Amino acid sequence: MILHQNNFHTFFRQLLNGLADRGNEQFAILRGYKMKRNLKKLIALGLTAAVVLSTAACGGKESSGSVQADTSQTNFKIFAGISPLSPDNSEKPLVKQMNEAVGVEIEWNCVSGDTLTEKKNLLLNAGNDLPDALMSANLSDSELITYGGNGMLIPLESYINEETMPNLMKIVEKRPELLAVCTMPDGHIYGLPTISEMGFEHTDGETYYIGAIPQFTAINKDWLEAVNMEMPTTVDELHDVLKAFKDNDVNGNGDPSDEIPLSFIFPEKNGSWCAGIGTLLAPFGCTDYQLDHRAIKDGKVYYQAASEEYRNAIAYYHSWFEEGLIDIEVFSQDSSQYIAKGNGEDPRLGVFVWWEIPEVVGAERAQSYEYLPILNGPDGTHGVNLNEMGTTGRDKFSITRACKNPELLLKWVDQMYDPIISMQAIYGPIGTYWTEEPDENGCYSMRELKDGETAGELKSKSELQGPTEQLAEDYGTYYYLEDRAQERLDDLKNFWFNYVDSTEYYPTVTYTAEEIETINDKLSDIKSLTEEKTAHWLRDGGIETEWDQYLSDLENMGLNDVIACWQAAYDRYQEALAK
Repeated sequence: MILHQNNFHTFFRQLLNGLADRGNEQFAILRGYKMKRNLKKLIALGLTAAVVLSTAACGGKESSGSVQADTSQTNFKIFAGISPLSPDNSEKPLVKQMNEAVGVEIEWNCVSGDTLTEKKNLLLNAGNDLPDALMSANLSDSELITYGGNGMLIPLESYINEETMPNLMKIVEKRPELLAVCTMPDGHIYGLPTISEMGFEHTDGETYYIGAIPQFTAINKDWLEAVNMEMPTTVDELHDVLKAFKDNDVNGNGDPSDEIPLSFIFPEKNGSWCAGIGTLLAPFGCTDYQLDHRAIKDGKVYYQAASEEYRNAIAYYHSWFEEGLIDIEVFSQDSSQYIAKGNGEDPRLGVFVWWEIPEVVGAERAQSYEYLPILNGPDGTHGVNLNEMGTTGRDKFSITRACKNPELLLKWVDQMYDPIISMQAIYGPIGTYWTEEPDENGCYSMRELKDGETAGELKSKSELQGPTEQLAEDYGTYYYLEDRAQERLDDLKNFWFNYVDSTEYYPTVTYTAEEIETINDKLSDIKSLTEEKTAHWLRDGGIETEWDQYLSDLENMGLNDVIACWQAAYDRYQEALAK
């Protein structure tokens, strides 16, 4: 393996996110790693991964999922997840183009929204009348292991070669650890990789990712001026500002009661990566971005929602609920309802939490808002850490035992690893999302939006969800980073990163089958208790007297067992890095 220095930072970043637990298109930040210091370790780890993969491909255990090949099969059935705004995949020009290129016909069963998991489970549990493949069906690691082990999903590693999947192999050459991410504990690959490095930037020895801090907090500067107050720098000062917003008709519409001083989405309600109040917890020493409430400090994994910092934050903000400073609908509203409040006839939101300002309040009203800085807490300090996110997933395409011609189907899906095809799959076709022609540099740009259009809505209507690639070097080579993504990256570097206290974060790791079973068995109930209690304490109070019982309940529900699994996977990851 030859590793050129100019490609080192991308290799390093990917390697640290290798052996991922589950895929997502989100990101993290690493900081202050020196290339010379880690080069030998990283090369060694990459070679180790290559050896493991070679062994798995050549001498791994036989799978019960082998099928009798029938190379005459050209018609395939695919169960697929799609965006709620997306038309059926059969209607998408890109799909038709891909079908014609390799001579296949596909019968789609496309599902969106909350019913995706339900219908996927019914399909897999039945075990009969299977489709040939599942694409973007949100297969968990547990499902890949279970249904791969019982033969319902077939191993794919023998098909990942230059003849069948040349586009994927080009990516593997650049990211030699990529296939290791997809390899299950039994040595087989049951889900193809997806890699997304959108928003990656290496500047002045630091590596920035677009999702390092997933939630930004914004404040209405026009309202600040209306109440003649300065930008708050502490939580107590923000309290006084919010009270002024509540007590005055700051939007000037004659209704003194329609202003909402502070609003957000309770994360468990929406499930969004940008829901929650992570930046508002920072004054108390934690930023609980992660829906599993997992965090790490000095190499030790812990459950953030069982920390003293979390308790102190929730206790403090309960008084704000009592005073009517926090939107009572934070526990019930979804993202559509939330955004509707920001885009109403009159401005209603004083302070809100989201990943960008215009999406909540619209492009024109966004001019009235600016970022609220990370505030100091009652002790004069704050604590900001980085979100844990990876760049590689393995749940976007799996083939079932029903498929008689996996090679042809994989030739079809391999097209999605071509940079230009991926560009269109992720965002939308050339001429629909992208400009009709590339510029003088050979790069496509997002077309100019029409009145009433938003980039997010256009993407949702046009995308083809599936295994795709977004390498850091694709930007400026084939297409440009979309404007709003670049703006967010700039905001991270120039504003939010000034407040980061710790760059330590929990990396994406590989769990054993036993660890997955433990986590799946216990974590859901643990999180449900945390959700229930947090909402209760914010709304009704009582955390001071109920906290010890809550901790006891978490322990009885197996929290320590879950943390032990998290820790074991992290320790194995660190041991691999040290080799």
